[in-house]
Amino acid sequence: MIDFNATLIAQVLNFLVLVFVLAKFAYKPLLKMMDERKNKIAGDLAAAEQAKTDAEAVKAEYAAKLAAARQEAQVIIDNARKAAQAAHDKALADTKAEQEQIIAAAKETIAMEKKKSLGEVRDQVIALSMAAAGKIIEQKLSSDEDKKLAGEIVDSILK
Repeated sequence: MIDFNATLIAQVLNFLVLVFVLAKFAYKPLLKMMDERKNKIAGDLAAAEQAKTDAEAVKAEYAAKLAAARQEAQVIIDNARKAAQAAHDKALADTKAEQEQIIAAAKETIAMEKKKSLGEVRDQVIALSMAAAGKIIEQKLSSDEDKKLAGEIVDSILK
């Protein structure tokens, strides 16, 4: 069976002293160091989680600012389009008004020229009519009454 001799007792005593010395000088500092490492790792994990939360908040803020910038850019583009359309419409209206003025002036000029030409034609017709009538009756018609009478005749023919 088990033999209890002095070496066995010495070995057990040596073992107990070794366990006591290790517990006193090695295990406590080792456990303390392991607890410190555990706490450091837990702190680092908490800091990493906080950094992740902060990064997500910054990302959300960036996304919001980007959306606002896009919206502002769209507003600027829309305003520019409206301004360009307004400028186009104004230029078109100005051109149309100018065109109408030119047409009105041209019509007025044409009417004046027509009236002037008709007056000249009338005068020439009166002169030719009087000359023809004078030759027909072989006398010269030159009085103002004769011219008035010839004018009335020509006017009735031209109408």
